[in-house]
Amino acid sequence: MSTQSQSRIFLKKDFYHFPGEDRVEFRLIYVGSLYGASRTDTRSKHKHDIRRVFHFQLKKLWNTASHLREWTTLQPFGTDGELQTSVIEQIANNFRFNNYRFVPLSTNQLELGCSLDILFLRYDQPGQTLIQSGDIDNRIKTIFDALRIPKPGEYCGEPQAEENPFFCLLEDDSLINHLSVTTDLLLDPDKNVNDVHLILTVKLWPISVTYGNVGFGSHF
Repeated sequence: MSTQSQSRIFLKKDFYHFPGEDRVEFRLIYVGSLYGASRTDTRSKHKHDIRRVFHFQLKKLWNTASHLREWTTLQPFGTDGELQTSVIEQIANNFRFNNYRFVPLSTNQLELGCSLDILFLRYDQPGQTLIQSGDIDNRIKTIFDALRIPKPGEYCGEPQAEENPFFCLLEDDSLINHLSVTTDLLLDPDKNVNDVHLILTVKLWPISVTYGNVGFGSHF
């Protein structure tokens, strides 16, 4: 692929990002239409549709990754000797919204750093950039919002089958402390200008090692 059509931009990088091996890494994929929000249309339903795509991928991660799978089944004994709810149920009960029970993987309490490296394949002409007038392409912001729990006032409808609990990557998108985006032309023919193929490489690591996040200090 010609370098004229490909570009890589580091949009955020701070001192919490450590490039070493003590991290968990996995990938999320989105293929479909992607629209940016505006003042007159927040695209909250569109964002939740994308959130649902990520939900099923993250659910698979929780059921297959050894450290997370333990949290779905472990029922620690309480002080009275009786079994308590599993860790995943405790998280879901802490993040209730409307009729949903959300399970974010990265939360403020868990103290996990989150890095996103996005491969963004789209139909824009070569040379067009994600940075316009100092602002990030608002389609990227749509993805950020789809990775987090919805906020009050945002559309999320009613939970569908297999959405109790509902898995998200982030409690809030402010938890992203490293971001880079590589853009290139989407060569698939029979698509329209709003269609994208996204591959998100997610890396998580403990900022401060605690009992809750110690399992994230090594690969699943």
